[in-house]
This record gives sequence, structure tokens and C-alpha cells, in this order.
Amino acid sequence: MGVVNTTKTFATNEVITSTLMNNIIDQTTFTNDAISGGTLAVTGAGQLKVGTITSNELAADSVTANAIASGVITNVKISATAAISLSKLASEALPVGITVATANILDANVTTAKILDANVTAPKLSGAQTGTAPVYGVRAWAKLNPFVSSVRTGAYKSGNYVRTGTETTVTITGHGLKTNDKIRLDFTSGTGTDGLYTVTSSANVNEFVVNHTGTSTSGTVTAQFVAIQASGNISTASWFDTGDDTIVLNFATEMPNDDYATIATGQFFPGAWATTANEYTVGNTQANTVYQAHIYMNEENRFINVAIIG
Repeated sequence: MGVVNTTKTFATNEVITSTLMNNIIDQTTFTNDAISGGTLAVTGAGQLKVGTITSNELAADSVTANAIASGVITNVKISATAAISLSKLASEALPVGITVATANILDANVTTAKILDANVTAPKLSGAQTGTAPVYGVRAWAKLNPFVSSVRTGAYKSGNYVRTGTETTVTITGHGLKTNDKIRLDFTSGTGTDGLYTVTSSANVNEFVVNHTGTSTSGTVTAQFVAIQASGNISTASWFDTGDDTIVLNFATEMPNDDYATIATGQFFPGAWATTANEYTVGNTQANTVYQAHIYMNEENRFINVAIIG
């Protein structure tokens, strides 16, 4: 069948008049054989209409940004799993709700200017970071002032305690301690035994519990905190024992392991200008844990700077 239908069949020897020719022109319609591919379609009246346009009918890069109205592409019209190549991404930020798989982004294509501060939330690092070479960061730091105005007791906090069985509940306003923290307690009245204790629970900001065996008792107690001038991921610090040489640092967020590197420097003045602080060990064994770092100093330092790397 031909691609058009003239709607007129001539008889043998029929005379072609101007009227017949005009009718042929006016009444001719298209047939389905006139269509190749799926771009066009024929209506019931034999007219051409635009059919289904597929990717096969579009030349590469034939659709430009200027040809698409800004409001017609919405988040719901883009599949969450649709692959968008880097060459198809404009320099503008992606709309809210549109994500691009990490594997589809080259390091060179992501610049500081294309990432809003508000879109990067903490924690920004988790575990060992990788890149051209392994990347590690300071996981905790502190500037300590162990001898406030030359006094060891400058950051001490006092309160009360009550012991029932193996649990001693200590009430100190704004103690700042949490479960697994270490704190040295001096029981100033009653029959409590002085020592370094581990917090087993912390009911609120003014109360915590430690394990303490013995008969029931109550009285007053002093928590021997060390002053922290500034810090990151170190919530509290405590003296280790009755001496002036060892400090325990409690991490706000525990470390992934206990084999981190502890860097400590101390300033002792006016006796001398010297580096007088380092990681504390028990013989040849490290004292550090995933919850605490231990610092040793051989002078009564006015300030100790500590960095934890791992």
C-alpha cells in the first residue's frame, strides 16, 4: 500500500478534470506505511501527529537547559536510582532530595565552593581515613591547668555520699561525669575509702554511682578534678593518686581502640622551661584505655597540652 491514500480510484479512460485533481489534493490522507519509527503516528482521519519520542529519536545532547522550563523537573520525577553521569551535572548544587553515588563523583569534581557547611554534619571522621595516603586526625585534645594559682585543689568539687551494699551514690552539683569515667574520691567524713573509682552510672548532672564495698555509710566527699582550660573530646580530668604526677583524661566519645598515640608537653615555670609531660605507663604496659588517657608529669606544670592521634 502506498504512503498516501488519494481517496479516488479512476476508471479506465476516465477523464481527469481540474475538479477531480483538486479533490485528490484536498482529500488525500496519510497511511500507516508513511510512518518509519515511533516518532510520528497517523490519526483515524489520516493526519500526522507526534507519537512517542524515545531516546532513539533524540540525538546526543540535543536537549539543552534552555529548552526545559525550570519548573517542570521536580524531585519526584527523577528516580532515586537513576544514573546521572558527571557530564550531565550542571555546576549548580543538586536539588534537595537528589543524591549522587560516591562512585560517580571524582575527587576533582567536588570543590569546597560546591559543599555548604550546613550539609556536612558531625561526626565528619570515623575510623582511619583513606586517600592518596592514609589520613588520620586528632581525636581528642586538651589544655590542662593542673595547679590553678599554684594549687592542686583548684578544680576540686565537694558534695555528699551514701553507700548501700556495693553501690556508693555521690551527689555533687554539675559533676560532669558519665558511665566508665574515672574520678579520684576523697571521703572527708564517714568510713569511705579514698581512691580512684570508675563511674558505673550517672543518673543526672548532680549524681553518679561508683562501686564501693563495705558497710553502709554516708558523709561528705571531694572529687579531685583537674582543671581543663579548653578541650575537644575530653570531658573531665582527674588526679590519679595522692601524688602530683599523674592525671586521667576522660574521653567524651570513647576511642575505637587503646593503641592511640598520646602527645603531651608541659611548661614548668619559674623552675625551668622544659617539656615535662608524657604518656603514663605501668612498667612497660600502657595505662591508656578506650575510655581514658593517662598523662605523667615530672614537674608541677602550670599548663599541659595534650593531643590524642589515632
